Amino acid sequence: LYNQSVHGMAIEKGEMGAAVCTDCHGDHSLQLANDSTSLIYKYNVPKTCGQCHGDVTEVYEKSVHGKALAEKLPNAPVCTDCHSEHNILPPENKASTVSGANISKTTCPRCHSEVYLSQKYGIISQRKTPYLDSYHGVASRAGVTLVANCSSCHGYHDILPSSDPSSSINKNNLQKTCGKCHPNAGENFANGSVHPIQSHRKNMVAYYVARFYVFMIIAVIGGMLVHNAIIMFRYVREKYR
Repeated sequence: LYNQSVHGMAIEKGEMGAAVCTDCHGDHSLQLANDSTSLIYKYNVPKTCGQCHGDVTEVYEKSVHGKALAEKLPNAPVCTDCHSEHNILPPENKASTVSGANISKTTCPRCHSEVYLSQKYGIISQRKTPYLDSYHGVASRAGVTLVANCSSCHGYHDILPSSDPSSSINKNNLQKTCGKCHPNAGENFANGSVHPIQSHRKNMVAYYVARFYVFMIIAVIGGMLVHNAIIMFRYVREKYR
């Protein structure tokens, strides 16, 4: 896995500054991952990665995830939760956990569609399905790699709550955020909800409307087939006579 990763491929190209086993695990002072002195202990991972990616670590520490880790919340995501461990791949690789195709389907939903975490920390869950049903989600499922995903709007390492003036999803910054893909976006462009969570009542209405449409499709197409079958039967019968 390491040999196929960005670090392994960099070493193979002769870039001796790329991370090897001892950079992350240590050398003579190897400890298990559940040991608080270990370099790969959950709360030490950002610092370990920061040996090479210090600028990214600084940004991460100011984000909602970094602050959650600083509070010692056991479910706070660290570098390896999003990028994986030994098989870290570049975003342009379709198999990468941070590729445009996987961020909104698996990587972010792993926590943000988890009922237990939502109830424990009071975060809004079930964002995945509404997103996948949206314009962006449908395009993503169709294989469009340039369409907006979670990180396109929320950021990567600098994810901040919408109440923060610096957040990319703060109401005062939405026009600029949407404008990255939609240059002509006006003030009202982002007024709608991007991934609305429908109420039970709305879901019931949608359910019955969908069932009505299915019934009508079956009735219309089925009626047409029966109608044509009768005509064909009459034609064949007359031809036979």
